[in-house]
Amino acid sequence: MAQGSAPKKSAGSRRRNRPSPRQRLLDSATNLFTTEGIRVIGIDRILREADVAKASLYSLFGSKDALVIAYLENLDEQYRRRWAERTEAMTDAEDKILAFFDLAIAEEPDKDFRGSHFQNASNEYPRPETESELGIIAACMAHRTWMHRTMTDLLTAKNGYPSATQANQLLIFLDGGLAGARFVRDVSPLQTARDLARQMLLAPPADYSI
Repeated sequence: MAQGSAPKKSAGSRRRNRPSPRQRLLDSATNLFTTEGIRVIGIDRILREADVAKASLYSLFGSKDALVIAYLENLDEQYRRRWAERTEAMTDAEDKILAFFDLAIAEEPDKDFRGSHFQNASNEYPRPETESELGIIAACMAHRTWMHRTMTDLLTAKNGYPSATQANQLLIFLDGGLAGARFVRDVSPLQTARDLARQMLLAPPADYSI
């Protein structure tokens, strides 16, 4: 071996360090679904990229739709973790809510301004007909429900009264910001959405009196 050269890993070592077939399928699905869409991607394309046999996919997930659901659930779990990490040191409800907008502003350029992967997936199944397609829509809605519930809980604690309506309005701001950013391929609509959200959060509660 030449002096200073790194020892080569054996094939067996590379196989041991390789992600599991399930993880490789999820990673490949995530790459393809987020960049090209879901329905246009066939099983064979996923298998080639993951280097996994078809039998493994069906034994691990059962179907492509089940893989789509797992992909969405994994995205949701990762998003919740990123939000929790960003807000861990925050104490103000306003800052924690604005963190949803800050995440979008920070991440959209790296996502090539593709918008919400959950909205994109839901849009691909406008009329779900099978149980598995309904499961895909349910996975998308679980993410939005969590965002709405989180905002509602923060606002209710801040305002002192049930604040689901205000959470709805904030989500509409975020939806519009994501759609606008995708259209113009720039974060400025998201920054505008954040400004609108901040103005709403700074306004006195509805029952405020001097």
